[in-house]
Amino acid sequence: MSEDFDKTAIASPSSPEEPNKSGDSERRVQQRFSFTADAEVIELHSQARVTGRCSDLGPGGCYVDTLAPFAVGAEVRIRLSREMREFSAAAIVTYAQVPLGMGLRFVEIPREHQDLLNSWIAELSGGRPAAGSPAGSESASTNESTNMMIVLNQLIALLVRKKILTENEGAGFLRRMFR
Repeated sequence: MSEDFDKTAIASPSSPEEPNKSGDSERRVQQRFSFTADAEVIELHSQARVTGRCSDLGPGGCYVDTLAPFAVGAEVRIRLSREMREFSAAAIVTYAQVPLGMGLRFVEIPREHQDLLNSWIAELSGGRPAAGSPAGSESASTNESTNMMIVLNQLIALLVRKKILTENEGAGFLRRMFR
């Protein structure tokens, strides 16, 4: 595998996903969670479309696995579909690596889609169950399971950042974890 394959493009530090001051290679400020959904991304200038799979999600953005990511800085519209629910937002490409995918920072989310995003994040983070979800003792075991998934997600991300695992290996572990 060539060295060029491992190079990545990162948006300018003035974005909300600004590098932290500790020198850690993690650039985003807000936490993301492993999340699987169908994704369609449309580049607003050219109207070019790519499809892929969302593999992580947070309040400020997401990552889309796709063979043909758009260039860093591209203005896009993202649509995520999961379990008959659809989320849409305007976003900016902050990270791109061919042929793996792209990181997106949400810049405008319609109110009704913000509610869905908040619901998904609550489910992923072990927060309050979404409307219509069972509560009680089942919720406690769900929270424990969610916490375990978060810890495993963070561990896999750390191993990838420290180059103990490749990005493909990390993505493979995450896919198996969420089957």
